[in-house]
Amino acid sequence: MGSSRLLLVEAIAVLALVCFHVGGARGFSIGSICNPLLSARGPWISGHSTFYDDHGRGGACGYGALGSQLYGTRFAAGSPRVYLGGLACGMCLEVRCVGSRACRRSSVRLTITDLCPPGYPNTQWCGGGKLHLDIGKDAFPIIADPRAGHVPIQFRSVPCAPYKVLKLNLRGHRWWLEVTVLAIPGSGRVLKMEVAGKGGRWVSLKRAFGAAWSTAGSTLQTPISVRISIFGKFCKLIAKDCIKGQIYNGRQLSCAYTVGY
Repeated sequence: MGSSRLLLVEAIAVLALVCFHVGGARGFSIGSICNPLLSARGPWISGHSTFYDDHGRGGACGYGALGSQLYGTRFAAGSPRVYLGGLACGMCLEVRCVGSRACRRSSVRLTITDLCPPGYPNTQWCGGGKLHLDIGKDAFPIIADPRAGHVPIQFRSVPCAPYKVLKLNLRGHRWWLEVTVLAIPGSGRVLKMEVAGKGGRWVSLKRAFGAAWSTAGSTLQTPISVRISIFGKFCKLIAKDCIKGQIYNGRQLSCAYTVGY
């Protein structure tokens, strides 16, 4: 009986994590209308939290200084089980402290921008498949007394801010292009990214690391359009003729988008 109960608890935990990353249909309109400003709220998931300072580097997702400008102090690094190789980059979370005398009544909204490495000195919290969030040192006091150092938490995915303009970080040259997109509404995450040069077809990019996607081996004529899938094949954000002029490392762009399928 004890082993069966344990298997049931583990199965429920896995299902909750799947729902956290995939999201349900509630709050997201699919069909004749695609509303990218909405996103499913995930279930509450139990884990632990510590805090750190990223010193404005923007984290393993590759957001850099632009990420620090956009997300400020409301950022978090997820353990590998949360980060999932970059799939969670850009996801917006609501986090609350539970079950500790250090807890405060407020919850805080954060964006996943970084990976909490599972190796030393983070093994205790981020290793071994743990569900852990290492959150910004200025955000932690909102949910708990920082003197505690670490606290048990619950967290869930929530819709991101209704961004109307995409922010892009570029690296590359005429033969290679790497694009990192920030300020994505709704789920905040990129499930697929494509680019199309002037008069050309859509070319799929591959996830290079974190939130960075890249393509190589073919010349793209500017202006270059960018198409982002944020909800499988159903909902896409299209920034037409977004990348104009020269492509170089560290170039930052702001692009309006339309919604397509």
